[in-house]
Amino acid sequence: MDNITSKAVLNYQEDTYLNSLTNSSSQLNVSTLQPARPPLLTDIEYKEFIRRLPEFSFMICLSLIGTIGNAHTILVYTRLRHMIERSKVRTLIIWLSAVDLTTSVVVMPFEMVVTRLGYSISSNAICKLVRYISHSTAFSSWLILTVIAYERYKSIYNILLGTSSSPKSLFKVTRWIKTKSTYFKHNFVCILIIILSLMISTPFAVVIGIETVQLKEPGLFGTICTTQYKYRTKLYTGFFVGIITSFVMLCFICCSYCYGKIICIIRKQSVKAKRRRENNLRLRGNPRKAKLGSGNCKPNMRNAKYKVTISLIVATALSFCSSMIFAITISEVLLKSELKRNRIVDFALRGIFINHTCNPVIYFLFDTKFRNACKKLYTKQK
Repeated sequence: MDNITSKAVLNYQEDTYLNSLTNSSSQLNVSTLQPARPPLLTDIEYKEFIRRLPEFSFMICLSLIGTIGNAHTILVYTRLRHMIERSKVRTLIIWLSAVDLTTSVVVMPFEMVVTRLGYSISSNAICKLVRYISHSTAFSSWLILTVIAYERYKSIYNILLGTSSSPKSLFKVTRWIKTKSTYFKHNFVCILIIILSLMISTPFAVVIGIETVQLKEPGLFGTICTTQYKYRTKLYTGFFVGIITSFVMLCFICCSYCYGKIICIIRKQSVKAKRRRENNLRLRGNPRKAKLGSGNCKPNMRNAKYKVTISLIVATALSFCSSMIFAITISEVLLKSELKRNRIVDFALRGIFINHTCNPVIYFLFDTKFRNACKKLYTKQK
């Protein structure tokens, strides 16, 4: 009887010890092992995506506006007859919209993927190709805007001062080009612009690539599409930022000269027309009517005729501001790699895409003829 009792006591003590040992080991696993487990790369990317969610939403809006707006611009200028009559700028605007549409369809979606999967971009070829397209379309857009400004200058100069008076050519054009039609000239110039932009953007394709970065968690690495660290020196940064800044400034100066001359010509012609109307009314012996005529001297026909020029001036100014903000911000980011990425920096870097989305919106707001053409585009489809 005593032996049975002692065995039962020993078995009970052994079971109690095993249970306590199991509980202590499970508590050790819960309290020490799980918190020490490093977070997954997807968790880090998701937290970064939540932080950059406003930037992601901004990119979605730009991509939608750029895609829908530029597609409508191409349709309006290719399908509607009264818009086809704008032969002086029609072909150039179609090319500009095609370049901007490429950015909205190809580049912006890739940048949204980079925002969502910032540390998992592993294809070096895709990274280089898309960023190469991004720089090429930016340069092409600015060059086409400059050509449009010069064409508007020539057109308005000839309209207001007579076809016999023409501005001095900015470039020496061969006789072969002069004998061709306006449609051929504009297509030829735009093709040259695309080729030139591809050549200028070649150095950017070299410095951009996939870089492996160590994250805050020890032993955890990610791959990002960015400017390679070996090129993030003052020399290289100054060189590439200098190319962008000089290019934008040169194009902006040419556009400012052309549009400034246009404004001066229109102003002078407006003053002359006002004086001519006042003199005619005075000669008719009706000073009261002359006074009313001088007070209503804003010709609606002239305003409607030059609204496309006003819209192009606004588009050029907005493109210049967004490009300069991008150039200044990217130089700060490259030279100060420890610069903390905040929302202002993120939005400033994405501001370069405003250049590719603002044009259709400005056409719609400032050009009544374009706005009516968009309505007719849908009424014809009913």
